[in-house]
Amino acid sequence: MKLPNFTEFEPFKQLRLSMGARKAGHFELFNPDKHLTGKERSELDQQGKLLPLHRLKYYADTTWGLKNTRVAIYLESASDYHLAQCKVTQAWEVNTSVWVSTRRTGNLPLGAHLASSRQVCADCLQLLNYKGFDLQKNRKIAYSKNLIQNFSREEFFRIYTLYPVQGLAEKLA
Repeated sequence: MKLPNFTEFEPFKQLRLSMGARKAGHFELFNPDKHLTGKERSELDQQGKLLPLHRLKYYADTTWGLKNTRVAIYLESASDYHLAQCKVTQAWEVNTSVWVSTRRTGNLPLGAHLASSRQVCADCLQLLNYKGFDLQKNRKIAYSKNLIQNFSREEFFRIYTLYPVQGLAEKLA
């Protein structure tokens, strides 16, 4: 059985042209509504971005995200940052402006400046049960406090892949 040559089929040619495909088989998987652009990636790493909480996604594993990327979120005035939808972040209003960053090492950015050193939120680590973190069990308290002191966002984002995150997101209501 011989298949027809669909590259010459006029309705498909018109469809391909209307989609912006230059030739058969050419397509672009990038969607800027769902994926961070290079400029956005750089901005989140270098300066961070101030966004209303409702612009973020929450993933089924309870981590925070922007488009298809996990992020750390924090308030300018707070001494800690958040990686999950802990009880602290759940208490925030959906229009609360939060700083969002993907920076893996060093201090988190506040625009053109770096914020003073921040500590990871213990409630976030508890919610995620990150590396067995548990401040509620006496036998794990010393271990968990040490984990906070030596916490590495770089290691966290290796375990909870920074990018791309697929199929886990829900839009914040």
